[in-house]
Amino acid sequence: MALTYRYATDSDVDAIVAIEESAMSNPWHKDNYLEAIHSDHAFVVVASEDDAIAGFAVFYLTPPESELPDIVVAEAYRKRGIAKALLHYAFDQLQSQKVDTVFLEVRVSNTPARTLYDSLGFEEIGKRKYFYSNPIEDAICMSYRMEE
Repeated sequence: MALTYRYATDSDVDAIVAIEESAMSNPWHKDNYLEAIHSDHAFVVVASEDDAIAGFAVFYLTPPESELPDIVVAEAYRKRGIAKALLHYAFDQLQSQKVDTVFLEVRVSNTPARTLYDSLGFEEIGKRKYFYSNPIEDAICMSYRMEE
């Protein structure tokens, strides 16, 4: 079955939280996702297969800029290009909202994510010392300028 990409709804949140809790050392809470889904200044996109959520990404909006604070693909769906496809889908949504630059932080040790961001054209713009906890680790700050 092919994956579909769409905005998240309230009914997706339990699956999103389960994916987050299985992958992150400091997971977000359900309320954080509900707030993003219902905000005028944020959105959540999901990759779904039938009724299963394969992955998701959260974006905060401050046009012409946006921040990507959270993106996770479920373990069973990794290494299939889902994160890249999610980001391409989200970039289309962002451009329609007059966003041209996306910022993010990524753990120094998160090689798969850093490889993905590099492949999409994100550029390293700085570091934040001790940004992450559990374990304490520096963050690489990156930005991506969307093409017109």
